[in-house]
Amino acid sequence: MRNLKLLKSFRSSELLGPGSPQCLALRADTGSLLAASQYSIVEYDPRTGQVVSEASLTAQGFLPGDGSGLVVGLEDLAELESACLATAGGDVVLFNLNTCQLECVGSVDSGLTSMSWSPDEELVVLTTGQETIIMMTKDFEPITEVGIHQDDFGEGKFITVGWGKKETQFHGSEGKQAAQRKIQEVQPAAAWDGGRPRVTWRGDGQLFAVSSICLHTGARRVRVWNREGVLQATSEAIDGLEEALCWKPSGSLIASTRRHPNKHSVVFLEKNGLLHGDFTLPLGRDRAKVKDLLWNSDSSVLAVWLEDMAAGEDKRVSTCIQLWVVGNYHWYLKQSLDFGRDPQKAPACVCWDPESPLRLQVVTRGWSSITYDWGWTTERSP
Repeated sequence: MRNLKLLKSFRSSELLGPGSPQCLALRADTGSLLAASQYSIVEYDPRTGQVVSEASLTAQGFLPGDGSGLVVGLEDLAELESACLATAGGDVVLFNLNTCQLECVGSVDSGLTSMSWSPDEELVVLTTGQETIIMMTKDFEPITEVGIHQDDFGEGKFITVGWGKKETQFHGSEGKQAAQRKIQEVQPAAAWDGGRPRVTWRGDGQLFAVSSICLHTGARRVRVWNREGVLQATSEAIDGLEEALCWKPSGSLIASTRRHPNKHSVVFLEKNGLLHGDFTLPLGRDRAKVKDLLWNSDSSVLAVWLEDMAAGEDKRVSTCIQLWVVGNYHWYLKQSLDFGRDPQKAPACVCWDPESPLRLQVVTRGWSSITYDWGWTTERSP
């Protein structure tokens, strides 16, 4: 059986800045980290402990000076030698990594709730405060703007006839009643749901998925769009669906999480919006909330970022990152990183290295960066 072994880890605490990190990106060509907070954006080399470049987001008015601002997206654009960030206030800003200059390339009056670039960096998707999706080219030329919430299923509705229909699928322990649940039985999203849309791209950049809160039910729903901005499919009504969303880079499944009456699980959806498998997290239904799900670049490991919902006497909560691997259609928990209850040591941003599939990068709320290098080992029975 293959196991994950920690080959080395490296912690650097020289990255000090005001506020807390809100978004993280990696420069694949240099290995440096890009981190944005409610005050500034910084490029940092964890190997040398040196700040490579930095710019204030408050001094130029992109974020308010009182620290109430929010960066909702950050992306390294290698071709432009720049980082692109989006603010909740509605600005899309380029940070030139050579000159350290900031340039506003567009603004949305209703504000922005997320920004996500296609894997080939040719397209960018923005979600707005008016519940719309704006798609633009890499040169920030608008392609289309559509509402997130659509009444139509999408172009792929023919896929759901015959064996693709929910009623004809195998339902396991839930029984056939699962196929007959009414939409009105779907409960609204949990109180701790951030409410913002989540966007994730398929590895080939041909499709992207958006998880958003339905205006009618208050529950989350996933919609799949093509790179022309045309709706392809809408997920079924899934009670307990949560905000975490990550498309497997190899393209087969979209991962999310779901609370059942008696368990908490990671669930998988196909591109037609139907559920296709799950695995149960080893904790109670209301024990923890899933902050995020992150596939590594070769689709071999799924990271589950968890935060304990039960605060201790000091009102602090613990956080951990679990690493899961699938084999013979069964999911195995291979590693768990515990960050304790100190809020300054808790992860603020987590991402996999795009070039080194088994390298995990974490930046804590206290501005420490931690690099974990994992390796595969094979254990054979005697």
